[in-house]
This record gives sequence, structure tokens and C-alpha cells, in this order.
Amino acid sequence: MRKSPLFHAAALLTLVVCFLLAPAAGSAQTWADVSKKMLDECAKFNEGVQDMTLTTEATIPSSEGSMKTRSVLYRQGERFRAEITMEGMGDVGLPAGIGDLKTIVINDGTNVWIIVAMMGKSQVPADEGAKYRGQWTCSDYIPADAEIIGSETIGGRDCYVLAVLDESSDIAKLWIDQKSFALMKMEGKPSGGEAMTVLFSDYRKIPGGVEIPYKTEMYSGTDLITTVVLESVEINTGLADDLFDPDKVDVGASGMMEMMKQAPDTTGIEQVD
Repeated sequence: MRKSPLFHAAALLTLVVCFLLAPAAGSAQTWADVSKKMLDECAKFNEGVQDMTLTTEATIPSSEGSMKTRSVLYRQGERFRAEITMEGMGDVGLPAGIGDLKTIVINDGTNVWIIVAMMGKSQVPADEGAKYRGQWTCSDYIPADAEIIGSETIGGRDCYVLAVLDESSDIAKLWIDQKSFALMKMEGKPSGGEAMTVLFSDYRKIPGGVEIPYKTEMYSGTDLITTVVLESVEINTGLADDLFDPDKVDVGASGMMEMMKQAPDTTGIEQVD
């Protein structure tokens, strides 16, 4: 079953954040040594981060044309806010007036809420909200149970090839740069079809000395399904508390009812005003 564009946007946003904390250089040869160095470097970086803001743009190809999704992710301690806007809906077969569709996900430190224009605010289970949160701490993505099974060159970098041994993980293999420990490639476990593969590239350093990928590509088998470009990273800007308060979000109609009237009728039922 083909996942929705919002699902892919959230998934890629999670991956970008998940691997944001790739640490500095090292030269260990066993996974125990490699993982310890990674965890130590990540913990050092996390100590200096009070808040963080990421802005990304995802391009999702389809038979009707490409759809772009802009995402802004805010994090402060255990609180987070994800704003996901699906742009140019008229380019993929919907009426030109449909405009942009925006979804806001907020974790206020206790509960997780999803807010959509016209549909209002609804509380969701923590595991559902986690899809939008990303994995901000190193221990969330560095597998405890893995082994180095070989080496391979990815994007011009010599990488360790890791087999993830944790049966509960959705990840099957990781390719990690032997010098910088940057994640270059990830392969998921097949689930009812083709295995998912993610490639990370265009690594750049941000304040704090961390190297992160500014381009992420997700494939289902050999088909490119999403490309995410990281546009900006801001650290310790002093985020306002209101960002993490779902009651502060204005849920306006934004012309949604009129847009829905313009949507193509596939039911065959005559509409009466």
C-alpha cells in the first residue's frame, strides 16, 4: 500500500533529525568502540543545546506531478512542535484554489496533539506523535546490538557496513563513514514489499561542530519516493513557551469549505447548497 505524502514527509523529517547528531571523527574497528565514541560525542553536543529549530523542504513525486512539503520542527527539552505544510495541491489534480494544507503536531511535555484547519485539535497516543518528533537523543538511533560485517564506499567515503541485530528495530543495515562516523546509508527491513533505502549526502557542519546531511533521499526498492533538503538549522534561539501550547494555535477555516466545494465530485451524488 502506497503511503500518504504526509506520512513520507513525517518519516523523512524523523530521519533527518534522527541522524542530526552524528559525531566527530574516530578510528575504532569494533562496534563496541565505534558506538561508545558516537555516544560520547553526541552527549557532549546535547549538553550545549537548549533548543533547536530545523526547516526542511521535501519533494514527493507522483503520477500527477511533484508535491512539495515544507516542515519546521522545534525542540526544547522534551517538548516539540512540528509544522508540516503540503504546498501546491492544485498541481496534483486538486482544484487550484485548494491552496496549502497545514498540519501542526505539538508535544507540550505531557500530551501530544494534532491540529488541522477546520478539523480542530485532537489528542493522539504518544507513539503516533513520535512519528513527527524525530529522535533527538543519540541513544534513540545508535543501535545497541549490531556488528560490523564489512566495508563499502558510499558517496566517496569509506564506510563500515553494520548489521543491526535488534529484532525489534525497523533498520536492517547502516553504512557509517569510518573517519567521521557520519551516516551515509540506511536500509530498512522489508515490510510487505520492497525494502526502504535512505541515502544521506551534502554533509555540512553546524554550530557545535556537528556534521549533518543537508540532502536525504528515500527509495522504495529502486523508486525514488521522497527527497528532503535541509534549508536551515538554528540552535539556542530562546523559543517561546507559546510554541508548545496547543491552546495558542489559531484553528481557522482558511476558506477550507469553499475549497472543498471546488474539489472534483467522484460520488455521483448531486450536491445541494
